[in-house]
Amino acid sequence: MPAEVSPRKLQLSVQRGFDRLSNFRNARMMFIRNYVGQYYDKSQGEIGTEALNLIFNAIRVLVPNIVMSFPHHSVKSNYIAYDDYAELLELALEHHDKQIDIKNVYRQVIVDAIFTLGIMKTGLAASDTIYAIDDYNQIDPGTIYTMPVDFDNFVADPGSKEWLFKDSAYIGDRIEVPRIKLLESGLYNNALVERLPSVDEQAQKKKVRDLSRNRIRSSSADDHLQEQVSVVELWVPDANAVVTVPGDKDVMFDDYLRVDDYYGPKTGPYTILGLTPPVSSNPLPVPMVGVWNDLHVLANRMAKKIITQAERQKDILTYRRAAVDDAQSILNAEDGDTVAVDDVDGAKVLSLGGQQMSNESHLQQLNNWFNMISANPEALAGQRTDASSATEARILASNASVYLEDMKDSVYDAATKEARKRAWFLHTDPFINLPLIQRISIPAQYQQTPMGPMVTQSPQIVKRQVYLTPEARKGEFLDYNFKIEPESMGRKDGQSRFIEAMDFAVKILPAAVQAAQSMMLMGIPFNVKVFILKMAKDRGIDWMDEVFDDPEFQMKMAMMMMRAPGPQGSQGVPMSMMQNGQPGQVMGNPSAAKRERQQQQTGANEDQRMNKATGG
Repeated sequence: MPAEVSPRKLQLSVQRGFDRLSNFRNARMMFIRNYVGQYYDKSQGEIGTEALNLIFNAIRVLVPNIVMSFPHHSVKSNYIAYDDYAELLELALEHHDKQIDIKNVYRQVIVDAIFTLGIMKTGLAASDTIYAIDDYNQIDPGTIYTMPVDFDNFVADPGSKEWLFKDSAYIGDRIEVPRIKLLESGLYNNALVERLPSVDEQAQKKKVRDLSRNRIRSSSADDHLQEQVSVVELWVPDANAVVTVPGDKDVMFDDYLRVDDYYGPKTGPYTILGLTPPVSSNPLPVPMVGVWNDLHVLANRMAKKIITQAERQKDILTYRRAAVDDAQSILNAEDGDTVAVDDVDGAKVLSLGGQQMSNESHLQQLNNWFNMISANPEALAGQRTDASSATEARILASNASVYLEDMKDSVYDAATKEARKRAWFLHTDPFINLPLIQRISIPAQYQQTPMGPMVTQSPQIVKRQVYLTPEARKGEFLDYNFKIEPESMGRKDGQSRFIEAMDFAVKILPAAVQAAQSMMLMGIPFNVKVFILKMAKDRGIDWMDEVFDDPEFQMKMAMMMMRAPGPQGSQGVPMSMMQNGQPGQVMGNPSAAKRERQQQQTGANEDQRMNKATGG
């Protein structure tokens, strides 16, 4: 820590940082209450109060459209010699994705970003440090981790102005750790640790995590097996340090609990995701649910009003007192019966109450407004059916995808930054020995024989065991660029994948072949295979590389190419037929011979016609 920043000054700044975000936390609590509904951790509720959970429906549609599978990483370098190691980093990241279940981490962070901010913390749990993942679990030593950070525990410099706290003097989060863990580690100021108050659930302000603990109102001693204390870990970029201060706002010390050098990438341990456009001179985005919430509430109020009116609706029979017998006869009659009465105007049916049709129109308009500002989840979910033509349906789908693609770009950028942090630990680990499986292409092998070269092994794609070790490391970490392949985290049903594969086969493949032929005629180098593979990746087709591996075809071509030139008319393709890509002319002029045969056949046909004409 810089000497001019005193512990008390930093702790006061941290408290102001929490205070700055307090309104956002309170609004987030309200939004999440509406998201989970009244029956979340409750045994009963008022029927009709929240009949239309529009927020839940929008999130349920948006999240699967962004992340439904593990990402495919692309690691490249400007140095050709580093390509092998770049591929090892790709394999290591994809292996580690599954180890820490990064897919569900991203999904949770997206939901957090819809409500306010999505925050991820990436680090390495060393044997001499304590990093708390959440309130109850600890990270095993030596583990590279990425875990979501609850916005209730997030804190940043209160003077920050740049988008997503890029100019923040510090970023941190509040964690709860067993006191005994801090004392036994020997890394903290034990005298100050002893003075930290225990976490008291009753004294704390209600948090989002308490939504599912409504029936638990006990002290921390009952909730935890060990006594818990609250601390705040801060990353200070200018000092490249990690500073630990008390997490209770009523506690102030004249010294830090701990100050240590930060071990990690220069970008720090935190990755922040925002899904809405920036707000000028403010680090926080506009919460998406903050725009939806009013329409969600109004739609439910209107739905409840319609239901209440419908429940009040009733039909009653009124009659003159003198027509009591006629009224009774009408009541006793079955559907379709005829009833004779003295006065048809003496009894009438009176309808009271009932909902107004204008209310339904108003509710429909509220739904349309909500759908419009929430990235059109009806179209994304296939629920929009009011398009009058196929062209209009395509236009609606295209317009709906604009907002979704913008959200995807934000998520993929944040995921790339997060993956790069984990790759830094993989790259710098001096003891890493990670076994990986690599797919490689083995070309055809030949053996020289008296008859010429013969194929002994056809080309094939095989798997081999490789290891990510310090000895395999090449270059500096800054020599590598990281990216997540587009659409790699999406998921499509079998029918959609089949349609896209058919569309690719009918449109892309013929066009690529024609382009290759045109390029060849113009003398322009063009790698049609690479072009097809790139286009297939963009369309989400990940098996196209297997199509270009046909051992039987390659073996046949090799055998045909090895045949010696034979006499004209013999079967097979002689080597002379491949001369700069054109048919060879070393065996005579086949075109001239063909013309001579045609002339002979024409003469014979003419003789036959003359004989028939003369009767010969």
